[in-house]
Amino acid sequence: MITSFRQSSLSTWDNCPEQFRRRYIEGEIIPPGLAAHIGTGVHKAAEVNHRAKIKTGQDEPLDVIQDAARDGYITAVKDKRAYFAPEDRPSARAQAEAGVDEVVTLAGLYHAQIAPEIRPALIEKRVELWVPGLDLPISGTIDLLDEAGTLIDFKTASKAWPADRAHHSPQATIYHKLVEADTGQPPDEIRFEIMIKGAKPRRQTLSTDRTEDDFMALVGRLVIIHRMIQAGIFPPAQAGSWICGPRYCGYFWSCPYIPAHRKIIPVSIHAQ
Repeated sequence: MITSFRQSSLSTWDNCPEQFRRRYIEGEIIPPGLAAHIGTGVHKAAEVNHRAKIKTGQDEPLDVIQDAARDGYITAVKDKRAYFAPEDRPSARAQAEAGVDEVVTLAGLYHAQIAPEIRPALIEKRVELWVPGLDLPISGTIDLLDEAGTLIDFKTASKAWPADRAHHSPQATIYHKLVEADTGQPPDEIRFEIMIKGAKPRRQTLSTDRTEDDFMALVGRLVIIHRMIQAGIFPPAQAGSWICGPRYCGYFWSCPYIPAHRKIIPVSIHAQ
C-alpha cells in the first residue's frame, strides 16, 4: 500500500489507475523507457551544477556538466534497465547508445541557455506535508528554488508543451505547497524549463502560479482517489488513451482489459 501521495504516483493514476495498481499496490516494477533516463541524466547534470554554484557562485564548466549528464544516464539505464516495445527491441542497443549523445547535447543546452540565469538557494529538499482530511501525507523532493523565490523544474521532451499545460499541472500545485510548508512562504513563481530534443534542440519556458484554491481542489481529488484505492477500485485507462498500447505500457501484455487478439506480436517481430 502507498505511504504518501507523490507527483509521480498521481501522474500514473491520471494515466491509468490499473497501471497504478500494478506498480504501487502489487509492486510490479516495469523499467521506464529511455526518454525517462535521458531526463534523469539532465536532472543529474543540473543538480551537480547547482550544488557547486551554491558554494562558488559560478556554473561548472561545460565538460563537467556533460559528463554528469552522461554518467547519470548510463547509471540509470544500468540500474533500472529500460523498457522497449517488441518492435523496438532489435535496435535497443543502438537506441541506448544514441541516448548518450542526446543527453550530452541537452546538457549543453542547459549549460548555455538556462544555467547562467539561475541563482540556486534550495536544492533537492525532501518535504512531507500532512493535510487535514487526508489519511496520507503529500510528499516530494523540491528540485530547485532560486534566490528570487522561483520554483524551477526541468523537463525533457520530444516536442514543445501546449501553452496551457503548466497551468493544469498537479506537480506545480503539489510543489507550490511543499515549498510553502518548508520555507514558510509560497514561491513567487513556478517555472518549467523544457529542453526539447531534436536535430536542433531548443528551450521552452512556461510559467504559472497557484492559489490556495488550487491546492484544496487537488486535496479533494486525492480524497476521492484514496477512497477508490481503499475500495479496490482501479479502472483501466480511458479507451483510446495514448498510454494504452505496448509502446508506452509494459503492463499491456498482461492487462486484463486488453483483448487477447491485440496481444499477438506480429510475425515480423518473431522473425527478427
